[in-house]
Amino acid sequence: MLIAQVAFVIWALVGAVLCARASAGAFVAEGKWNKWGWFAVCAAAAVIFVVIGPFSLFGIVGIVAVGVFFADVRPSVASTGR
Repeated sequence: MLIAQVAFVIWALVGAVLCARASAGAFVAEGKWNKWGWFAVCAAAAVIFVVIGPFSLFGIVGIVAVGVFFADVRPSVASTGR
């Protein structure tokens, strides 16, 4: 369980870092939430994974939210460029 928790925390923090490095204009150009909204989602998920755990109700919501970032938002923003 501890290994999974650490893995989810790292995953959410990597999402937050990738979001912070991306251009704010790329989010707008792709019609996604703004940059800091997605940063807050990834950072909040990391905090939830540490405090409550990834397998609680809020943890599952965090897993889905970070998954949406990596599956939908990140590829769109990365293809737009910096």
